[in-house]
Amino acid sequence: MLSPDARAVAFELIRAPDGYRLDFAVLTTYTLDLEALLVLPLSILAHQDASMEELLADPVRLHQALRDAGDRVHVFVDRTGIGVPRAARALYAMLEPSVHGVRAPGRGSFHAKVWVARFAAADDAQHDQVPLLRVAVLSRNLTFDRSWDIALASEASPRGKRRRAETRPLGDFLAGLPGLTGTRLEEHVAARVRALAQDTGRTRFPAPAGFEDPVEFHTLGLSSRRRSWRPMSQGYRTLAIAPFVNRSGIEAVVSPGGSERVLVSRAEELDKLSEDALDGWCEVLVLTDAAQDEPEDGYEGDEPTGGSGSVTSGLHAKIIAVEHGWDVTWYVGSANLTAAAFGGSNVEMMASVTGRKGRRNGVSGHGIDRFLDGDTGFRKLCVPYRRGEGEPESAEVTAARQRLEEARNHLEQADIRVMCANAGETWSLTLDGHLAVPDDIDVVVWPISVAEDKACPLDLPLSWKLPVARLTAFIAFRLAIRVSGVDDIRMTLRLPAEGMPADRMHHVLRNLLDSPDKFLRFLRALLGGLEGMVEWTRRGGESGAWGVGVSADTLLDDLLRAASRDPNRLQPVRRLIDDLRKTEDGRRIIPDDVLAVWNAVNEALGTESAS
Repeated sequence: MLSPDARAVAFELIRAPDGYRLDFAVLTTYTLDLEALLVLPLSILAHQDASMEELLADPVRLHQALRDAGDRVHVFVDRTGIGVPRAARALYAMLEPSVHGVRAPGRGSFHAKVWVARFAAADDAQHDQVPLLRVAVLSRNLTFDRSWDIALASEASPRGKRRRAETRPLGDFLAGLPGLTGTRLEEHVAARVRALAQDTGRTRFPAPAGFEDPVEFHTLGLSSRRRSWRPMSQGYRTLAIAPFVNRSGIEAVVSPGGSERVLVSRAEELDKLSEDALDGWCEVLVLTDAAQDEPEDGYEGDEPTGGSGSVTSGLHAKIIAVEHGWDVTWYVGSANLTAAAFGGSNVEMMASVTGRKGRRNGVSGHGIDRFLDGDTGFRKLCVPYRRGEGEPESAEVTAARQRLEEARNHLEQADIRVMCANAGETWSLTLDGHLAVPDDIDVVVWPISVAEDKACPLDLPLSWKLPVARLTAFIAFRLAIRVSGVDDIRMTLRLPAEGMPADRMHHVLRNLLDSPDKFLRFLRALLGGLEGMVEWTRRGGESGAWGVGVSADTLLDDLLRAASRDPNRLQPVRRLIDDLRKTEDGRRIIPDDVLAVWNAVNEALGTESAS
C-alpha cells in the first residue's frame, strides 16, 4: 500500500538494478501530470554510468541527457487525461515525443495503470547477459497525487519461446497500445513496444514472498466488443476497496455463496447509492478524517473529471480480496467498482496473486484479517460509514455536467492541428481545423508554454506570436458551461504539428540560463544535488516563482552548508561558473555580488578565484 507521502516510490519502479541500464519502458496512465513526467528522466539519470556531477556542470549536456532518457520512456495516456500544468514552461517540449494519447475501444476511458520496463546489461561487453523485465500494476496515476494507493511489482527474465497463460493478457495489452493511438505513433516506437510485448508474454513474474507463483494479469476492455470481467466467484468472504462505486460494480464482486463482505469506499460515493444497494455487506467503511490528506497548492477535484490538473487525495486504492478454502486471492490494479470498469467500456489492468489465508509452517498468511486487523492494519485508518444528509444533485446540474463531458469528448476527436511558420524575429503558432462548439459552452485555448492569461476563445484559425523556444504541440483547453455548480474542465491535448523548426530544442536549452534570476535558481538546484534538480524541475525550472528573493546572503548560506557537508557538490558549481565566465553573455547573467560570494568561498577552500 502506498501512503499519501509515498509519491517517490513510483519513480523507483524504473530505476535500473545494479549491473543494468534502462533500455525501454512503457507507462500507461489515465491522468498525466507533465511536471511528474519531467522528474522521471532525472530518476533514470541518477543510476547511470555517467557522473551526475558532470551532467549537472553543463545544463545543455544535462538536458540532452534528459532527452535521451526520455526517448527510452514512453507514456500512453487517455486522450483527455493530460492535465494543464501550473507553470508555463518551454521545457515541456522535450516530452512531446514520449507522450501518446490513446482511446479506449469501448468508448469508455483508457484507465489502465501499468509500467513495464526492460533493463539491459550496463556494460556493452556483456551482450550475452539476459535482459530483465520489471512490471508494476498500480492504482496510482502518473501524477503528484497525495492519496492512499496500491502497487504490485515483480521482475524476471524472459524464458523460452512460448507465451505463458498468466502473462498473455499483459503481452496482448502492450501489443495493442499502438493501435489505440490511431496513426500517430512513429513506427520505430511501435516496433519497440511490440518487442517488449513479446518478451513480456513469455516471462513468468514471481509473486511476492508468501504467495504462490506466478502473478496473473487480467486485461479489461481491450476489445471493441464489451466483455464483462469478474474476480473469482467461489468464495465465502470478500473485501472490496475502491474510491468510486455504483450498484453494478459492487454486485459484480459478490460471491453468490459468500456471507462475509467488507466494503471500503468514499463517503460521497456511497451516499449516491440507494438505501438497499449495501444490503448484504457486513461492514461498510470509509477513511477517517485524519487519514484523508487535503489537496495541496489549492488543487481540487478527483479522478473522473480527467485532465483537470488536480491532485487526488484520500482513498484511491483498488483492491479485491476473496477467501476460498484455505487460500486467499488478491486482485489489485486500476478497476473501480463500477459498471464502466467491469462492463468492458473502460480499459483496465488488474493483477492477482494467491496464497494461504492463515499461518502455515511458521509463515504468516495473507488473509483479509491480517490486512485489516494486523499490527499496522488498514482498519485503524477507517470508521463505519454513515449516510450523509447532503442535498442530491439537481437534474439541471447533472445534465450540464454531462453536456460538458460530451463537449470535451467531441473536442478531443476534432480535426485540429498546430501549424508553425517563421514570422521574422518571432514565429507564429496557429491552430487550424474544424470544430463546432455548442452555444451554451465556452472554450478557451492556449499553448502550455505561455501563461493562461494568453488564452483566447476557440475560434479557428487562431494564432499566437511566439519565440521559437515557446513553440509546442501541447495545447491547453478550458471548457465551461453557464450553469452554477458545474466545474470547468481543463485538459491538455498533444496535437499533430507541422512546421516545427529543427533547432527548436536548441533554443529551449539555450534559454534555460539567460538571466541572473534563472542562473540563481539553477545554482541553488545544483547545490541541492539530485533532490535539488528534481525540485527545480517541479517548482520552476526556467520560469516560475521558486527562487524569487534569493540574495547573495542566502546563497552564501547554501554554499557554506554544501562546503561543510559535501564539498564535492561545489565542483559542478565551479565548472558552471568557469564556463559562463568565458563569454560575454555568460558573464552578464552572473550578478557581481554572487560572483564575490563565490570567490570568497573558493578562497576559503583554497581554490583559485574567478575574475
